[in-house]
Amino acid sequence: MNLYLKPNRPTAQRLTAQAALIFIAFLLWVLPVPAWAGPGHDHGDDAPSGAVGTASPRVSSHSDLFELVAVVQGSEMKIYLDRYATNEPVTNAQIEVEVGTAKGAAQAQADGSYLFTNELLAKPGTLPASFTVLAGKDSDLLAGDLTIADPHADHADAPAARPWLRWLGFALGATLLLAAAAWAWRKGRKPSEITMKSIAALAVFIWATSTFDAQAGPGHDHGDESAPAASGNAPKRQADGSVFLPKNSQRQLAVRTVVAQEASLPTTVELTGRVVADPNASGKVQPTQAGRIEAGPNGLPQLGQAVRKGQVLAVVRTATAPIERANQQAQSLELRASLDLAKKRLARLEQLEGTVPAKDIEAARSEVASLQQRGTAVAGGVASVEQLIAPVSGVIAATTVVAGQVVDAREVVFEILDPSRLGVEASAFNTALLGNIASASATTASGAGQGTSVALQFAGAGRVLREGAISLLFRAVTSGSAVPLVVGQTVKVIVQTKSQIKGFAVPTAAVVKNPSNQDMVWVHTGAEQFAPRTVRALPLDGATVSVVDGLKAGDRVVTQGAPLVNQVR
Repeated sequence: MNLYLKPNRPTAQRLTAQAALIFIAFLLWVLPVPAWAGPGHDHGDDAPSGAVGTASPRVSSHSDLFELVAVVQGSEMKIYLDRYATNEPVTNAQIEVEVGTAKGAAQAQADGSYLFTNELLAKPGTLPASFTVLAGKDSDLLAGDLTIADPHADHADAPAARPWLRWLGFALGATLLLAAAAWAWRKGRKPSEITMKSIAALAVFIWATSTFDAQAGPGHDHGDESAPAASGNAPKRQADGSVFLPKNSQRQLAVRTVVAQEASLPTTVELTGRVVADPNASGKVQPTQAGRIEAGPNGLPQLGQAVRKGQVLAVVRTATAPIERANQQAQSLELRASLDLAKKRLARLEQLEGTVPAKDIEAARSEVASLQQRGTAVAGGVASVEQLIAPVSGVIAATTVVAGQVVDAREVVFEILDPSRLGVEASAFNTALLGNIASASATTASGAGQGTSVALQFAGAGRVLREGAISLLFRAVTSGSAVPLVVGQTVKVIVQTKSQIKGFAVPTAAVVKNPSNQDMVWVHTGAEQFAPRTVRALPLDGATVSVVDGLKAGDRVVTQGAPLVNQVR
C-alpha cells in the first residue's frame, strides 16, 4: 500500500516568507548606505574636474608701490613681491616678516620669491601679519590677517550640524522594532517567527540610523581626501567669468599691467596704404642693348649691399648676330685698306710740299684722320662693352642676374633704394580729411596680433580721384636708420585728426576677444584675481588704442599676457 503525504501549504508559505525576510534583512545589513547631501554638500566625484582641492592659506596686501602675496605650506611661507602698477617682480628687496609672535627676515630664492620659515605657521588660527619691505630707495609696510584653517574642523562638525536627524533615525528604528514584536505576540506567533521579525526590524533600525547619520550638514565637503591641498592653487576660471591666477603662474606667463588714466585723445581714421620708395633716393639699372653680363671691378653686387652713386656694378658685353658681326668686320677691313691708301697719298704730297697746293695736303691729312676715326668706331662696334653704373647711393634692393647671363635691352638688372627714405601712399574717400590731419602712423599686422609701428609725416595729396579715392602721401619719420618696411608692402595707416575725445590709452596687445567676438580687456582686480571687461576701443596709433567705454580711472589693465589669461578655463 502506497502512502502519499500531502505537504502542509501554510507551513511552507511561512517558511518561504521567513526566508525572504531573512534575505532582505541581510541585504539591508551588508549593502552600502547612501548619503544624501544637504545644501553646499559636495562629494568630489560629481564636481567638475577643474574645481578640486582647496587653496593654501594666504595673505595679500598692497600699497601704491608694492603688491605682496604670502602663501603658507606647512611651516613655510613663500612670499611674492611685485610692483603694484606694472606687476613686475621685485627680486632684490629685503623683507622683514612678523606673523603673530614669529619674527624674522625672508630669504630670497632663485625663482624670485622669498621664503620665511617658522613652526607657528603650521598651527591653525588667525594671526596678524606684517611685512616691512625695503627695495632700493623705496620702502613700505604691508599688513594683513593670515587665517590657517584646521583641516579636520569640517569633519568634526559635520555630525553635529543636524543632530535631530540622528535622533529621528533612532526613534524610527525603535518604533519599527517594538511594532513588529507586539504584532507577532498579539497574533500568537511562535517564538521563531517573533525572532525573525525582530531581526528584520532590527536590520531596518540599523539601516535607518546609518542613513540619517550619513547625511551631511551645510557646507560639508568630502571631496577627494587623497588630493593634496595645493591642487586648489592652480589657475582656474570662476563661475562669474573671472580668473584666479596664482602669483607663480603670473610670473610664468610674464603678466604685466598698466594703470589706466583718462585723457583727451585724438579721434582716428584707419586707411589702407602701400609702401613706396622715394623717387629721389631710388633707381633702376637697365642696359640699353642686349648682351652678356660680366662682373664689374668689384664683382657683382648682392642683395642688401651698399653701393655709391657712379659705382660700376656690372658690364654688359654686346651680343650681335653672325651676319651683323661679319658685315662689321668687312667694313672694318675696307676702312683699314682705305686708310693705308690715304696715308701713302699724304706721304707723297708731303714730299712735294711747296710744289703742290697746300690745300691738297690738308685735304689728304683730313681724309686720313677721318678714316682712322671711322675704323675705330667700327672696330668698337664689333666687340662693344656697356658699363652699368649706379644712379643713386643706397642698397641693392633687388637683383636677378648672375655672371654670364644674357639680358635684353631695358631689362631691370638692379634696383637700388635708400631704406631710410621710404614713404606710404594711402587712399582716402573723405576729402574733408585733407585739412584735419594732425599726425599719422603705419603698422603691419602679424600672427600674434602685434605689428611694427612707424611714425609718418604728411607730405601731400593728389588732386585727381583714382577709383573714387584721393591718394595721400606720407613720409616715414626716422632718425637716419632703416625703416622696418619694404617697398610694395600693404600697411594699415592710422591718421590722427585734430578732433579730441575722452578715453584711456592702452597698448593694442591688451585688447582680446571674448567668446561673443567682442573686444575686451583683463583688469587686475586683486593680487591673484583678474576680471574681464567688455570695452569699446578705437585705434590710436600703430601700438596703442583708445578705450572710450568699459574702463575707469585706476584700473590695472593687463598689457602683456592678456591672450594667455584669456585661455584659462
